[in-house]
Amino acid sequence: MENKVIKMDASEVVDRRVPLALIFAVLLQAATVVWWASAKERDVFFINQRVSELEINLSRTSGAYGQVAERLARIEERMSAQMSSLERIEKQLKPNRQ
Repeated sequence: MENKVIKMDASEVVDRRVPLALIFAVLLQAATVVWWASAKERDVFFINQRVSELEINLSRTSGAYGQVAERLARIEERMSAQMSSLERIEKQLKPNRQ
């Protein structure tokens, strides 16, 4: 077996020319990344806007729930007072029936 040494030029090993298709593919990918990032930024903007609106609505609704709970407590007190009045009236009417 012979050991042969092959000398090669750098131009023979690597072709330094970049095909136009490769440049186009890289530019297309870069444009796609920019488009995707802008779409994500738009989505984040709309989501943040929606969250802000929901927080405002929640604070309004919380105040309304407080008012409803207060009114319900007043109605329960009135019902309790009415029940005690009704019981007093029934006690007064029972001796008259016998």
